Amino acid sequence: MRDFLARRFEFLVVLRRRDYRRYWLGLVGSVTSQQALMTAQGWLLYDITGEVVVLGYVAAAQAVPAIVFNLLAGALADRLDPRRLIVIGEGVATLVIAILATLVLIGRVEVWHIVASAFLIGISTSLDQPARRVVWPALVERQQFMFATALNQGVWNGTRVFSPMVGAMPIAIVGGITGDFHLGAAVALYLIAAGFAAMAIAIVTITLPEMRRATGRTVLHDIADGLGFVVRNRIFLILLMMSFSIGYFGLSYQWLLPAFAADVLGLGPEGLGLLQTASGVGGLTGIFLSASFGQQQSKAWMLGGGAGLLGLSVLLFGVNGEMQWYWFALAMAAASGGLYAVFQTASNTLLNLLVPTEFRGRVMGLRGVMWSLAPLGALQAGFIAQYTSTPFAIALGGGAVIVVTLLAFAFSGQVRGIHRLVEEANAREEARASG
Repeated sequence: MRDFLARRFEFLVVLRRRDYRRYWLGLVGSVTSQQALMTAQGWLLYDITGEVVVLGYVAAAQAVPAIVFNLLAGALADRLDPRRLIVIGEGVATLVIAILATLVLIGRVEVWHIVASAFLIGISTSLDQPARRVVWPALVERQQFMFATALNQGVWNGTRVFSPMVGAMPIAIVGGITGDFHLGAAVALYLIAAGFAAMAIAIVTITLPEMRRATGRTVLHDIADGLGFVVRNRIFLILLMMSFSIGYFGLSYQWLLPAFAADVLGLGPEGLGLLQTASGVGGLTGIFLSASFGQQQSKAWMLGGGAGLLGLSVLLFGVNGEMQWYWFALAMAAASGGLYAVFQTASNTLLNLLVPTEFRGRVMGLRGVMWSLAPLGALQAGFIAQYTSTPFAIALGGGAVIVVTLLAFAFSGQVRGIHRLVEEANAREEARASG
């Protein structure tokens, strides 16, 4: 039994590495703020306008600049010190959110302020996201990529347990005491700004080893080389498109949660926070199972099973709009969080194992472009919800994820036999290290 338990928690060994541990703690602060910002922004917008479609406008405002800048940022991360890009990105986010909080505090906030802040946050995150994905693989051993990927993904999923409360509870508590719920929103936004600052502080203390760098004459040449690499190696296109479909169709329901909670389930800020927290609890469970058993499981199974069942759970979440069962909504939110964690752990581990070091920033930048397009799914879901219903829009997204997953496995032999590609990549990296 002792040996069994030791193997289940073996993934924590990567936290013994000082630099990775500092990176991870900074990531906790930054991601907590990003998750809490979704809750605070959503509540504030819906409170001001009462319109579902406006929630999609904010998602689009954050996505557009990231679409433009992610690939460029990935190329820069392959040429420059990626730590500088992270510090710049997190610093800009801290400043923007602090200004927005002040506008809310003095009662001068307007819808365009929130949309503009989302646009600037999109720019800042596009700068540091590819750089983060260049930094952490340099801080751990290759055979520990699954462990580190699980811990990194655990931050994104696990912070959903408490980060929605960071965004929602100050609104409820301060608003309940003072009668001014916008004062509570300002407090929440100041806390969110502090989390972005924590990542900037942590990253300057990290030491990076020597890494292979991009060799193009200019950044534009590096971008072209990166795109050519992905086109020549189609497995990257397939993995990126699967991630895109889940973000665009499957996760768009998260942006509609304020409307679903208020209009369908009749919940206030606390109930909204609990729905998002349930997703985080499921995410933690999925991460733990992936980290504990993932090394022994087929990555293709984790990839396909996680994606397909995620689509099913989102579809059932939307169908529950007819029954309006709060307990079932909590269960499906938890299931979607866990299944998304399984898919993301498998997908991100495979991307990092397959990509050569000198191309990592550009491939992850392209992943950032795909992922930044995903919030536009909230825009289309918002329009569908506006002209049909919020539950129908959510269920439609879940069904789309199921279809895309089935098509990817039906038509791609590389996905079904991806273990062979990983073995070839391991042999390539071993040859480089010995050469």
